[in-house]
Amino acid sequence: MTQRRFPWLAVLGSLALVVILVVGLVVVLTQGGDDAPDDDRRSETGALRDRLLNEGRAELPTTAKVENAVPGYDYTEALTGVGTEADLTLSASYDDPDTIQVYADAALTKPVPALVLPDPTASSSEPRLAIKPVEVRRGHITRQNGQASATVADLGTYWNLNPEVYVVQQLNPDGSKRARPLVTEVSFVAETPSPAQVAATVSAQGDALLEWSPVEGATEYAVVLQQRRGSNLDGTVRVIGRTTETTWSSEETAVCRTVSCTQNEALRLTTVDASTMASNPTLVGEKIDARLGVIAVVDRKPSALAPVDLTGLETLPVRSDRKWDGGADIWNRGLESLPSRFLFASVDGSTRATGASIDRTQVRRKGRYWEVPLQGEGTRLVENVRIPADAVKDIDAEVAAFNARAQRDYPKAGLLRSSVVIDVDDPKQPSPELPVPSYPVFGSNELSKFIAGQLIAGATDIDLSEFDDQPGLPDLQDAWREAVYQNPYALAYFDGYSFDGSVLHVQAAYTAAEKQRRQQKIADRAKAIVKSEITAGMSVAEKVSALNRYLVNQGEYDDAAISGSPGKYRSDIPAQLRYAWEPDGILLSGTGVCMSYAYAFDVLAEEAGIESVVVTGDLADGGAHAWNKVRIGNSWRAVDVTWNDPEGRWTSPRGDRYLMIRDAQFTGNALRSEDEDWMSDAYLRDYATR
Repeated sequence: MTQRRFPWLAVLGSLALVVILVVGLVVVLTQGGDDAPDDDRRSETGALRDRLLNEGRAELPTTAKVENAVPGYDYTEALTGVGTEADLTLSASYDDPDTIQVYADAALTKPVPALVLPDPTASSSEPRLAIKPVEVRRGHITRQNGQASATVADLGTYWNLNPEVYVVQQLNPDGSKRARPLVTEVSFVAETPSPAQVAATVSAQGDALLEWSPVEGATEYAVVLQQRRGSNLDGTVRVIGRTTETTWSSEETAVCRTVSCTQNEALRLTTVDASTMASNPTLVGEKIDARLGVIAVVDRKPSALAPVDLTGLETLPVRSDRKWDGGADIWNRGLESLPSRFLFASVDGSTRATGASIDRTQVRRKGRYWEVPLQGEGTRLVENVRIPADAVKDIDAEVAAFNARAQRDYPKAGLLRSSVVIDVDDPKQPSPELPVPSYPVFGSNELSKFIAGQLIAGATDIDLSEFDDQPGLPDLQDAWREAVYQNPYALAYFDGYSFDGSVLHVQAAYTAAEKQRRQQKIADRAKAIVKSEITAGMSVAEKVSALNRYLVNQGEYDDAAISGSPGKYRSDIPAQLRYAWEPDGILLSGTGVCMSYAYAFDVLAEEAGIESVVVTGDLADGGAHAWNKVRIGNSWRAVDVTWNDPEGRWTSPRGDRYLMIRDAQFTGNALRSEDEDWMSDAYLRDYATR
């Protein structure tokens, strides 16, 4: 059974594509299916695949199904089930290939290599253009026991590497210019099925870990990385892993030189990192667009690429930044002088910070010196420091004291990453649509808004069939994330989900009765706070200031919840500590982490009539984080209540340092980057502060 999909949302001027790590959701991956016997289903699927692959070409529509679905673009019906070696053809009396573009992303920013030329099989009375895929074969070098061997992998065509493309027609078939470009989403299928899904997590030492569902008959899997620099359409396609297993780690790509090792270097998203540019201002960094995925091989025939959802991987470490000492007086003060902050360059080129640590078992005495390996927490990066033995009285006590200081200075961040569970036992039928309670529902598009409303109502099996194949909607995961982050009353931060056909299955963290009880308490508390803090005649800016002041005065950062969480994934959080990430943590208990502050502010802003959104991203000096943006007049401004709290971990003496500021005003240790999880991709640019 072929799973129904949602077309990606076209985004004008979107951010550069990053390698994606799921941030913020417990995603449960399932395979589609029905009650038909397995043999019958395989027979039907095989017959359909044979028919599609043998056709060898597919005709592109030239008329719009939906006009201006995303402002500035028209959309045709989606074209599905096209073979990965097939040509795309379209009726055209013109022969200008520059008027046809092929993109890998719905944002229409990542060109795909393809040949556009007149169709030689067409008659002179009915001329056509053909879009032909480019074949891809790449070498791979493996090293084992010090020996290197090279092999060549047949990856099929660029349709295998980009199983969904977006073809843009600028002209009508008669050669006249269209009022708006016409977009067709094309989905390709290979004779070899792709892994049903690929999941990604991060190891405790900062390596990317990939896991995928097995493909029957597969003799091997290729982990493929596509990178594009500048306008080079072909860019670089690399096979960075070949395995017979269904798992892979980026640890295999580590590079060790004379004095140090790097990690995740194969995933780098820039040619030069920030610390190198700082030391050599003449260098200019260039961004690299990248896409990572897995191809299955059966009888030497490659599948289409199953992409990895890796939002947030841009923060993974690559190399240590050798400014660890900061002029430390190690000759007289020993380990006491070592900084608790460990700087490293990440895959996006930024210089980031984490806590340092010392493994006592790795400390060695060498003559007149102690050789101390200073390691970055959450990385495999090490800087070896030589400290005079005369400056150390008790090495065991001083190592223990250093580690305690570093842990205190650099506790874990408050925004949690996701874990992924593979489960195929969900029911196949949706529940009836539930009436939405009278709580605020936010959605930038109809799909996100519908999901949000059903989550607030407590639905667990949501029928999304009415949204099937509607052009201009985000994909399911994009819509789900927005619904979770922008709807505090959904209480869905710890929910998981799976998707089967047109049914969204929610693994709810709370029972319906508990959700209803907490929703009512949150609403009652919000009304009481707004009534006490907001007075008639206040401007929007004055209301924002008043709500910020209330939260920083009444809220307290919950270090105990952070310390009590055993890992960095949501599934690791004990049920009794979940309050610290939900809106009722700050609103009802007066304590929580950044997610609770952001949710609480959003609830109060909505009650006070202020347009507000929750924003998520990554601090260069502290890990994943959540804050808010508010609309002041015609402009958006950032508000970080967590960092404004004078009693919090990051002090703002007056409680308003990060109040209604522009994005660029987050400087120093508050420097941050936004991720793409909190809002459907097409609308992210609308919230930039100007």
